[in-house]
Amino acid sequence: MSNDKRPDYSHLFAIAGGAALGYLFSQGQTEDDKKSRAERDNPDETEEVCEEIAGLLEAWDPDESCVNEADYTHDLVAFLNKHSDWEIEVFPNSPEGKPDILVGDLLALELKVGLGKAQRDRLIGQCAGYSRLWVTWAVILDASESELGRLVDLLEDKHLNHIAVWGF
Repeated sequence: MSNDKRPDYSHLFAIAGGAALGYLFSQGQTEDDKKSRAERDNPDETEEVCEEIAGLLEAWDPDESCVNEADYTHDLVAFLNKHSDWEIEVFPNSPEGKPDILVGDLLALELKVGLGKAQRDRLIGQCAGYSRLWVTWAVILDASESELGRLVDLLEDKHLNHIAVWGF
């Protein structure tokens, strides 16, 4: 009779399996944590408004007479009101501040003309706050591709990649 005992590594497999499951759970939890209140409370309506407004943003051709953020905001609001049945609010007050445009109390649009460092930093703070309540998109006008790329990279680095960036 041999006393050949092989080491029992089953406890290590259990630990590794538990760690893997914990990691997967935390990743799913992190993605859920990024969801706005609108996405958690009204997922179907939120998806519907996002699909519709995304299509409208792709079709929007800003008026050439616009010279500042307020002009572009009012031009976009007029376009959305003409082509959408969603309730469109301009500069609504909220506990998180005043997004430029709020669509159906589900989607916040924050517009910026140009994208200097100060505007970019302010935009990040605004969008981070708004994204607690609503799906939040940044609509950027008159910015270079590299400025837009730096914004997207910064959002990614700050784990705010759920905030979409639309460049015009």
